[in-house]
Order: sequence, then structure tokens, then C-alpha cells
Amino acid sequence: MFLTTGEINRTYTIKGIVNATVKKTLTAEQLDEVDNYDDLYKEVEALLIERAVAKDGDGIIGVRFEPQIVRVSVGPKYLMLHGYGTVISFPKR
Repeated sequence: MFLTTGEINRTYTIKGIVNATVKKTLTAEQLDEVDNYDDLYKEVEALLIERAVAKDGDGIIGVRFEPQIVRVSVGPKYLMLHGYGTVISFPKR
């Protein structure tokens, strides 16, 4: 299984679109981590792969990520990361 933000130069069939969203709640002590999305990318990637496998896909192309900071009152409260892409499969030989 692979994920790419671009296209591939090979014949494939589109199986559908997958998406995933994860969030991290920030405590008062974690407010300095407002730009630390590393773990969230790994979580979203794992969910996208899981959903692509369920569609019998070989990979995901055109992957995009949309980070978001959700503020409550005066400070950040949640980090959210949304990812999506197109599941493809290669012709069976």
C-alpha cells in the first residue's frame, strides 16, 4: 500500500475516495505544542490505508491534508487533521 500526493504514470482503476479526521485535545500545559501535527499525520495515514484496504485498493493518490486549530475562548483547544485521497487498484495479471 502506498500514499502519494501526486499522480502515477501507470494504468489503474479508481476504487473511490477515502477520508479520515483525527483530533488531539490540548491541555493547558500543551499549548506550546499547537504546531505539532506529527502524531496526527501518522494516525490519519493509518486510517486512510485501512479504508483503502477495505475498498480492495493498491494505493492512494492525490492525498491531501488539511490541518486545523480549533480555538475555545482565548487559546487553542484542539488540533485537527483531515486527510483524503483517491483509492486506486492496478489491473491483475
